[in-house]
Amino acid sequence: MNKIIDSIEKLDLFGVPVNLLTNENEPKFKSKLGGLISLLVGSTSLVYFFYIMILWINNEIPPNVSAKQKTTGYSEFKWTEPLITFNLFDFSSEIDPFRKEKNIITPLLFTIIDSRIEEQPIFLFSTDENPRQFVFEEGSLILNNAYGKDEIHQEMKQYLLVFAVCSDELKINGRNCADTKEIQQYIEKDHGFLFLTIKLHQLNYITRELESFEKQYYSAFDPRRTMYSQVMLKQQETIIDDGILFDKFRHYFFLNNYEITTQPVDSDFMPSQIYFIIDNISIVENVIMPKLGQILAQIGSIVQLIFILQYLAIYYNKQLFENYLTHDIITMYYPEFKELQLNWFNQIKFNEKENSKFPKQSVNQAYKILQKGAKQKFRLNNILYEISRLQFVFQQQLGNKVFQVCHTLGGLMSENLFESLNIKESNRMVVYPFDSFEQDQNKVINIEPLELLIKQN
Repeated sequence: MNKIIDSIEKLDLFGVPVNLLTNENEPKFKSKLGGLISLLVGSTSLVYFFYIMILWINNEIPPNVSAKQKTTGYSEFKWTEPLITFNLFDFSSEIDPFRKEKNIITPLLFTIIDSRIEEQPIFLFSTDENPRQFVFEEGSLILNNAYGKDEIHQEMKQYLLVFAVCSDELKINGRNCADTKEIQQYIEKDHGFLFLTIKLHQLNYITRELESFEKQYYSAFDPRRTMYSQVMLKQQETIIDDGILFDKFRHYFFLNNYEITTQPVDSDFMPSQIYFIIDNISIVENVIMPKLGQILAQIGSIVQLIFILQYLAIYYNKQLFENYLTHDIITMYYPEFKELQLNWFNQIKFNEKENSKFPKQSVNQAYKILQKGAKQKFRLNNILYEISRLQFVFQQQLGNKVFQVCHTLGGLMSENLFESLNIKESNRMVVYPFDSFEQDQNKVINIEPLELLIKQN
């Protein structure tokens, strides 16, 4: 059973090293300069830690963003608010050709399902509040080049906008055409520019909200020429991973761009028209927000860089500790050197209150020579060598029997021992007059073995 317990003891992963205490009863030697460097390094690291953590909590650290193009055979896009707006900027006339009364040009929006054009178009007119402007209020587009119609997939849906000269043959409730002369005079001249404005979106990585912006395209508006334009709406899918430790994906779909291709056609072939479709090439954007592990790694690397200053403090403490040890050893052999002290820069200085019997320059030279010898003294092999020499000296003077008996020697526990210890402990709290110290020195004091040969600071 004892062997099993001993084996378990060997498995202990939390053993502590046995350190020799310094004069201050500390396992490590410390200095004031080392304390200042520790305070500086620790406070700087702590401030940097809180600074980075605040930036991370507020999503102000730039994420890793990658984007790629994706070809798709099926896609849907639906809008329920004004998306596409047409504005006519005519510098030569104040006539509104898109008005419902005395109409000159009628915008007709046809819906194309697969390859079929629905018979009844949507009529788009300007209003009194917004003259020479008409808007696509709501609608939907479907791209389907890969699937047939089923429960999941719908047929392809596109829009065709036709600018038709007003005619009484096309019966529209509430609309009336301008007289023929006015229409003819209008279409024989150019009329500035027609602006196409489409509302697009982009994702704000910080707030996770879609931000709207508008992209405009303009072309000359000349009723005498027939133009065919194709507007390809480009979609984007943004995937955000904003998990703290593990993956947590969020998907956002929105319209982020469009392209227009325009070509002239014969007026006998078709009137001016604009074709709206979804582009089968979309953008897939992957956004990986910084995770806690990445933030801690970043903080750790910077803190490790800051802690390079620790090597300066370690070197300083090593040199200072070595000088303190050599100084103690020198004063053990030459007590008069106690008037020398070490400053923050590891340099010796004299006590100005006392006048030395020897010149300072000579003392400095002698002290440096003694330092070299003291460094040899506190080496482990030299300490063991001195103990072995003392053993042989005592063995030669006292014989081997004394060394054999010394293993059984020790202090005896008695009532006098406990009484003396209690008296010493109580005397520490008592203040005596100065005259009593000389009297106490003449008294015989029982000294316990542990108090013998302890170096006095």
